[in-house]
Amino acid sequence: MTFLILTGVIVGAVWGAIFALRGSLVLGSVLYLAMASCLGAYFWSFDLAGVTFTLDRLFLLGVLGAFVVQWRLGRLEPKRLVGADWLLLGFVGWITVSALTHDWRSDQVGQVPVIQHLINGYYIPLALYFVARNLFFRERQVNQFQAALVVFGAYLAVVGLLEAVQAWSLIWPRYIANPELGLHFGRSRGPMVHSVSYGVYLSTCMICVWLWRERLPRQVSLMLLLLLPAFLGAIFFTKTRTVWLAAGTSVFLTLAFTLRGRLRVLTLGAMVACALIVGVCKMDSILGLQREGTVADTRQSASMRKSFTYVSWLMFRDRPIAGFGFGQFASAKLPYLSDRSVDLQLESIRAYVHHNTFLSILTETGLVGLGLFLAVFFHWAKIAWRLLRQDDAPNWMRRQALLFLGVCCIAFWQMVGHEITFTPLDMSLIFLVAGIAVSLAQINEATPTIAWTNQRQASTSKYVFSSATTAGRRYIP
Repeated sequence: MTFLILTGVIVGAVWGAIFALRGSLVLGSVLYLAMASCLGAYFWSFDLAGVTFTLDRLFLLGVLGAFVVQWRLGRLEPKRLVGADWLLLGFVGWITVSALTHDWRSDQVGQVPVIQHLINGYYIPLALYFVARNLFFRERQVNQFQAALVVFGAYLAVVGLLEAVQAWSLIWPRYIANPELGLHFGRSRGPMVHSVSYGVYLSTCMICVWLWRERLPRQVSLMLLLLLPAFLGAIFFTKTRTVWLAAGTSVFLTLAFTLRGRLRVLTLGAMVACALIVGVCKMDSILGLQREGTVADTRQSASMRKSFTYVSWLMFRDRPIAGFGFGQFASAKLPYLSDRSVDLQLESIRAYVHHNTFLSILTETGLVGLGLFLAVFFHWAKIAWRLLRQDDAPNWMRRQALLFLGVCCIAFWQMVGHEITFTPLDMSLIFLVAGIAVSLAQINEATPTIAWTNQRQASTSKYVFSSATTAGRRYIP
């Protein structure tokens, strides 16, 4: 056994050195997301000096180490900070101060420790964001990123459908079949063993399938589109209403910008009509959806959100500016559950974390924290929107901008219905896509007079551009 461990360490060190010197940090970041989804603590872990290590965390350290090495070797493209970056740093700084100035050592049974919440929900995504902000992005790197998400999404869709038919012997990793792990057993929940995180990734990858098919030959593109029914089926079997809303909204936005003429009008009109018909005729069935529990459990889940909203309002009125402290909602809400002035079962939320990211941030960090958080996403969306609407930007940049706007739709619905910052899965994906979009917008805006062309080299698929009209002008980070 010692020999095998030593061999593994040597092989890992060799490949780690190669990756640090020559590896693609774009693909490395996507691989981290895949490993965090599939090879986390449920797959394998070990404790060392009181710290739990997993394969995905070790790989993340490798990605960050490779980033530092390539930075020192001058192989990255450092960029100046823009307004959205400063807002993001301000927000993370504010919640850090909020955490450390309150009882951050508290470790209640069943609750995520404050520091772990801070690291998983914000520090890891922040690290991936700034990795993406300083990479050397050209068409090849963006295509690699989207292609990797397409491949990962195809795997997720297949796993979700296998879960729906309970073909457990065909599913990997095996822990997905364990009802004692994670949440939402009985729905399609993927290797994340959580239908919400699974839906975030699946919806994002589905958008990539539609966008990436534009650069492929017609026959290959049609074959790729055959994956879409599998994606839609897996999304349906999540049996999670916010996932359905997120997928529908993001698909609507994507089709609105990629279809043309009568086809766009007919497709979008049909989607709106179907949504209205389902909303009017099937609303009671949706609210009483049979999931892993009973219909009564599903209805109680919907009513509990009213209790969360009411308690959040009471807490906000008491401490509107700075809140009760990051990570303190679990304990700070308890005195408010005895309120009997409303016909709500407030005690039903005693053992639960918040089910709304926006209200969670508001009650814990006040108007300052929520204002900074919303400002970050507003600036990200504005940057992506400008890039998408810029006619002289190359199509591969605009595709990435549209992908991020779709991710914004996905994130919005999940944040309305859930607190998605307790694990690094959801926020890491959102922040990584945002970092790429902001980087591309900065590169494009810093060279406004460059004439991008579609001329392809015989030996490469990269776009090249002519700088004949920009003598002496170059991109300065």
